[in-house]
Order: sequence, then C-alpha cells, then structure tokens
Amino acid sequence: MDPLLQYACRRVAELESLLLAEVSETVWPAEVGMVYSQIENAGDLPAHHQRRLQHHINRMWLERMPVPSIIAAARSLAAAMEEYV
Repeated sequence: MDPLLQYACRRVAELESLLLAEVSETVWPAEVGMVYSQIENAGDLPAHHQRRLQHHINRMWLERMPVPSIIAAARSLAAAMEEYV
C-alpha cells in the first residue's frame, strides 16, 4: 500500500478513536437500524467496526443525506472495513 494512504488510514483511525468514545452499549435511532439492516455482511464485521459503521450512518442521517446515498456510502464503507478485519 502507498505510504501516504497508510498514513491517511492510520490518521482516520486515530481521529475516529477520539470521536467514538468506548461505551458498553449505544442505542441507535430506528433510522440507523433501518439503513444498517440493508448492508450485506455488516453483522459479520467485528463489533468495533459495526459501531463505527452505525456511527457514520447516524452522522449521514443527521446531515440529511438522501437514504439511497447513505446506503451506498455505508455499503462502500463496510466493504472497506472487511479488508481490515
């Protein structure tokens, strides 16, 4: 992998760790669950990746992105997360 891409991935993970506080359980809005349920293999991801995916879905929902765009972005994100399991 390109060193610049590796740096960017490490930096994103570092920033996410600052944004995503470790909590034992998060209650997500029903809209997040609706979108999350449409992502194939999301349940196969490790728990920390599932929380990140739900967090990103929630942020996109709060930013009022169209649901089809959220689903497409979440599928892409889940596919990328599968590579780093």
